[in-house]
Amino acid sequence: MANAENTPGDEAEVSLAGSATLNAQFWLSQYPWRPTASWAAVAAFLSAGLFGRPLDLAWSEAAVLLLLVDPVWGSIWRLAAGRAELLPLHEHELRRRVWLPYMEAASPAALFLGRDDKGVLHLLYRVGLPTLALAFALAAVLGPPAVWMTAAVVCIAVLGWISRHALDTLPALLHSVITIALPWTLVLFHFGLGDEGASWQAHGLLTLLWLIHNWGEGRVLRNARDRVGIGLLALADIGIALLMALLRVPLWLAVMAVLWLPTWLSLVQGRPVSRLNIWWLLAMLVSAAALGQSVLF
Repeated sequence: MANAENTPGDEAEVSLAGSATLNAQFWLSQYPWRPTASWAAVAAFLSAGLFGRPLDLAWSEAAVLLLLVDPVWGSIWRLAAGRAELLPLHEHELRRRVWLPYMEAASPAALFLGRDDKGVLHLLYRVGLPTLALAFALAAVLGPPAVWMTAAVVCIAVLGWISRHALDTLPALLHSVITIALPWTLVLFHFGLGDEGASWQAHGLLTLLWLIHNWGEGRVLRNARDRVGIGLLALADIGIALLMALLRVPLWLAVMAVLWLPTWLSLVQGRPVSRLNIWWLLAMLVSAAALGQSVLF
């Protein structure tokens, strides 16, 4: 005789949710036409001359790299926000407990392994550790640079958590490091620019300028009159313009000027900047393509 407590819905839930060792869920939290880690990686490919010179590029490795830097590194960074950015675990997941001998109900092991329904230790075990395991497994496929950069992402996430919960400040700069600097740098390391010092200087400078720009973007998106954010945008734009001049690509610079125009018109006129993401994304890709097509590098 079937147990009266088991309903058909419960049986279906168990059968459909139990196929995987690690469960994952992917979703679009915002529209994709904005500067993100995956677009930063694409910009790095363009800056390395994807369409202008042969790269040591295996498309399977490129796909793994994009998976690592965007959803997986993003999942690690999301842990810095705590419960606010995590999907809630269902009640039946919270009721499942890991049994170990001599484990008391209030012991640290019991709290860590899932018996604490209101704390964060069970989230560290059920969400944090699986995320880190997957991240380092993918990084190991790509090689040592991906592994130590993944370790850097973990450290930055810890700093972000401290900033959010202990210092009560939003880690905007750290967010830009995760979003722009590390994905861009990993592509350059993994697919290689050789030992050309001048080339690395130009790529490093462009990466830094877009890190600064993204930092300013985050500030003006929260407050369009943020003087620090506006200053960061101005510093980045001037730096990119000077780099374009150094690269001797006046046509690319003209395109960049057109792409910058909506931002400064909106800031001067006091209009909302929430719809400027697409212009920032296009400017990042165009500047990267300009570097990749430059005759100097």
